[in-house]
Amino acid sequence: MFLLRQKILSLFLGIILLLGKSLAFADEAYEFVNRDIHEILYALSLYTGLSISADDTVSGKADFRCTGENFDESFEAFLLQSRLYVEKSDSRWTVSRVRIQKNNELYSLDAFDVSPMQLFEKVAIATGFCVTYDSLPAVKVSLHTGFCKSEEILKRITGLCMGFSLEKEQEKSFHVARNNSSQNQNSMGGKASFVLSEGKWFVDVQNSALSAAAEKFFSQAGKEFCFSLSNEQKIMRACFKSENFDQALGLLCIQAGAEYMIQDGVYFLKASKNKNLFAQAGKVWRKCGLKFLKGSECLSLLAKRFPELECILLGDGQNFLFLSDDEKAQSVLDFVAGVDSKNKARVVNLKYIRTEDFMAHLPPFLEKSSISDTGHGDSFFFVGSDAAYQSLLEELAVLDKPVSRVRYDLLIMQYQSTKGSEWNPKFKAGRARVGDKNEGAIQLGSVLNMNLDVVSAFGLHFAGELQSAISESRAKVFADTTLNGVSGKPINFQNTNTYRYRDNNLDPETGEPIYSGITKEIISGLKLEVIGIVSGDGMITSKITASVSRQGTDLSTTTGNPPPTSEKVITTEVRAKSGEPVVLSGLVQEEENQNISRIPFFSKIPLIGRLFKVDEDSNEKTELVIYLLPSTESFDADKKAEKKRKDFKKQLLDISGCVAEAKK
Repeated sequence: MFLLRQKILSLFLGIILLLGKSLAFADEAYEFVNRDIHEILYALSLYTGLSISADDTVSGKADFRCTGENFDESFEAFLLQSRLYVEKSDSRWTVSRVRIQKNNELYSLDAFDVSPMQLFEKVAIATGFCVTYDSLPAVKVSLHTGFCKSEEILKRITGLCMGFSLEKEQEKSFHVARNNSSQNQNSMGGKASFVLSEGKWFVDVQNSALSAAAEKFFSQAGKEFCFSLSNEQKIMRACFKSENFDQALGLLCIQAGAEYMIQDGVYFLKASKNKNLFAQAGKVWRKCGLKFLKGSECLSLLAKRFPELECILLGDGQNFLFLSDDEKAQSVLDFVAGVDSKNKARVVNLKYIRTEDFMAHLPPFLEKSSISDTGHGDSFFFVGSDAAYQSLLEELAVLDKPVSRVRYDLLIMQYQSTKGSEWNPKFKAGRARVGDKNEGAIQLGSVLNMNLDVVSAFGLHFAGELQSAISESRAKVFADTTLNGVSGKPINFQNTNTYRYRDNNLDPETGEPIYSGITKEIISGLKLEVIGIVSGDGMITSKITASVSRQGTDLSTTTGNPPPTSEKVITTEVRAKSGEPVVLSGLVQEEENQNISRIPFFSKIPLIGRLFKVDEDSNEKTELVIYLLPSTESFDADKKAEKKRKDFKKQLLDISGCVAEAKK
């Protein structure tokens, strides 16, 4: 029974392990995008545990994707896509671009993008033949032969190499040889004729390789030569008369992209480093000087007019060299003379705006390179056409206008109220007078004398209440002034006190202050900053920041701490019409005070001692209210309104004077 359970348990665990492996393999996925084929094969070898490698025919990059469902099918699709083959054995897989199969005595060859040299090597290894060859062309070929004899496969590979033939030296030994020059020439159907008459060479070459033409030319001239061009070019057509042998050979070499040198009477032909010798034939370097135009600008224009022209800018920046023949050189010089002209510079004067501001915000049609600052701050040089100059003047007629001026009539009132209790043993009584009820009569004398026109801005009722608060000492004028500025620029007002004190620390042992010799300062009071922006419709947007700070009692000599301070800040942004008032409030400061006066000895007697002392407790509340009346001086309507307000104020002053005389 126990053995049966063991077998069932082992079988169950085995099923779980197999299922886990299959699921794990199903979850694996491989994806390689534009990766080197050798890297892909190496990664697959690590993942699958198989020995997968590539031979010397495999190169390049490829893509490979496998979801893990069937690796063999995905790998076969990868080989088909990449034009590859695989040879599988028990110990390793070899990937190649060449596949050779054998059926009895017949062989088949399949190859993609392989050099002829590699094909000969693979066939020699597979068939056991000895194959030698001359220097073969470095080209990539593809070949699919089907089953045939091995010698037939060698012939087909040789047929892919132009100018080569297969020679059988002995049994199972072959040599791939290059055809001679005359055969090359005949195979290409070319001809080359060289005639020496009266010391001059008459050359007529058509569709011939340089090696074939040069061999015949040197043979007729009786000169020795060495030919070292690996990839020679055809001379399609050349028919000319030359003064001597060297000149004729030079022209032939230019057409074939070659050059020659002479050493010990032997001509060495090699590939030319300069591939444009034929294009430069008959051209010489010429120097061109400029008077007004910069060299870099002139070369840019020449590149558009003559794209094939080769130019070199000299170090001075005003001269350059160009390579051209006589005919084109004249066209280049005429073109340069046309563009190298002096630009007419005009001085443009500004009335209101600064040159710096104008250059920072140029109109779209105007380039920065066309203007330059004169250094005066109110003018600049302009270089351009007459039409561009007229357009600039039209734009300046709109842009060059005075900045709108902003004026703020400022009134700052300090309202204060005191609450508290007082114990005083003194008593006072009096009789009310009949005339006391007339003390509250409205008198607007001090209000009308304010810089801010309170009556016009807030009305007669507010002016009366303000006058009453001033008369009863419930309010006092903290500031009454006018602030002027320009649109968009900050206007600052400050009414502060500066308190300076010496920085010190307390000695932890003695408690005495230790002065450091450093003087610090605390600034307290009112600070106001206003930025007014005038819009096109005459509205004024005001960005206002107001702060009020207060300094406490200086206890630095006893505590070592700096004097305490408190601060209130208001920041707002409002938009109003010219002449519409703005009120800021909320800058409140509170202070509690206690004052006790006593008569020594008698004030300490129980109950009766209260008759010999005075206790005063007060809570003083102070509030600053800021009244702003913004206006702009860029509109005539504001000037008329200002005159109307002054006339109204004069009438009120006359009425107030009459009331005062009537009371007397």
